[in-house]
Amino acid sequence: MARRQAVPMAAAPVAVRCFAAKAKATPTTGAKPAASTMGAKPKMQDGTLEGRYATALFMASGGKLDKVYADLSVIRGMMVDSQDFRLFIETPGVNPELKVAALGDVCAKTGADPAILNFLRVLVENRRIAKLAKIIDLFEAFYRDDKGLVPCKVTSATPLSSAQMADVKKAMEKRAEQGSQLIMEYATNPAIMGGLVVKMGEAIIDNSVATRLERIQTQLLQPMN
Repeated sequence: MARRQAVPMAAAPVAVRCFAAKAKATPTTGAKPAASTMGAKPKMQDGTLEGRYATALFMASGGKLDKVYADLSVIRGMMVDSQDFRLFIETPGVNPELKVAALGDVCAKTGADPAILNFLRVLVENRRIAKLAKIIDLFEAFYRDDKGLVPCKVTSATPLSSAQMADVKKAMEKRAEQGSQLIMEYATNPAIMGGLVVKMGEAIIDNSVATRLERIQTQLLQPMN
């Protein structure tokens, strides 16, 4: 039996077109397929192989973007909660037909959109299923960017009170672009000693005591003129 070769990076656009065709040709039982289910490209661009697959799914999601994102979040949660499930997905030695069948059962039980199973099947066939976690992360980034959702993680040395959380959120909303909606996350790290470290999108605001002390120490170690 001839050995299947892995799809090279340059062939990703072909895989994208194949998936798009399958997504458009998969109607629900007793219903006619829509004339076109393809949506626009995500505003955010990512030229990696994983980014191309995530872009393909984003475009194939059409008017059901929220549903597809929710379904992907469920699958990602299962991969995080179950090491066995993640290994099953990412291990290349598992029979592809068995893997597709098992993923089909998962999609059926979770009520996933048909586009999800089509997409997973393409990943298995092209031997890219091991990249699923990264693809989902990129899809989430595309989704949040499209919806104007901005992750904002606030780290403090000790837990903040509800009033403090509200004050921080209000302050960060003033810094965010108009129309953005912050997704707040609060964490603690005693190592920062005090103050706050805020990561909003790709921007980092470090006002921790540890960083301020480090800056002072650096200044003190500089030679005097």
